Amino acid sequence: MKKKVVLPILTLAIFLLLVGCKKDKEVVGPTPNPPLAEVPKEATEDEKEVIMNDFNVLMSGDSNSEDFISYVDDNIKKLGQIEADTMIDELEKKLEANKEALMNRIFATDKDNELMDIAGGEKYFPEDKISRIKNDDLKEEVQKAYDNMYKLVNLEGEFYPIVDYSKLTKYSDTISDELKEYLEIMALDSDNLPFADGGITITFEELADRIIKTESHLNKYIAGKRNEELRSLYSMKLVAYMKGLPNTRISDENNQVIDKVFASYQETAALEGYITSFILNQYVEDIKANNGIIDASIIAKADRYIAEAIRMLEEYK
Repeated sequence: MKKKVVLPILTLAIFLLLVGCKKDKEVVGPTPNPPLAEVPKEATEDEKEVIMNDFNVLMSGDSNSEDFISYVDDNIKKLGQIEADTMIDELEKKLEANKEALMNRIFATDKDNELMDIAGGEKYFPEDKISRIKNDDLKEEVQKAYDNMYKLVNLEGEFYPIVDYSKLTKYSDTISDELKEYLEIMALDSDNLPFADGGITITFEELADRIIKTESHLNKYIAGKRNEELRSLYSMKLVAYMKGLPNTRISDENNQVIDKVFASYQETAALEGYITSFILNQYVEDIKANNGIIDASIIAKADRYIAEAIRMLEEYK
């Protein structure tokens, strides 16, 4: 039986029209500028209300992903920032909510494990290999997934759909800085998952960078709409960073801290103005005092520091 995995995101097409003129004799001159794309006029307040009411009806029904994405694309530039934020906020929730149904449809049509046969050695299923899928129903499902802001990631020998947050960032010029920065943080993970199959799949330096970016957002937007989700991600990443994962240890076979891991801890501890760097500074000193040995006492201190970091972030929410 296939397992269900829950996983705790700028596409912009520019078309240039080249216009040529023919006369009896060719005239060489400067290339004319392409016509500017018409920017939709912002709707009136009454029109905005109609757009949002129709959007809410659409989102509350059983519409396909392409239907509500198409509606967003057609209307978001007519709205103000508040309405645009609401629209993308709800779109993200809908994409996440529909992920399990999409997974079940893909699993049901991929009975012969065709996806793994085609790209089992890849971290993500390459979009340019969709054409190689022989099962027409499976090919249609996978193509729809990629067309509608999902991508397939290889986890534990199966391809699972996740939301492709990089595609959501195409709305960045219509939404608030808070939501834009949130989507950028999420896109880092959907573009390159930090964890898979019980291990850390990025460098400790990159993991630390994502932790700091998340903390920065939480400190900047203390009453943000997505702070609960981001605090959960922060906690999960901090645990992996400070304690390791089953398939990514922070110490060697002699329980000695790995040099590159400890170097990352020291680098993070040297940053100023972050809760993360404050607790890492203490953690570094604890490891030094324990002669670089990662034992139960050090892991227990890591647990206390992680809990303290979360408490401090909660305190200022």
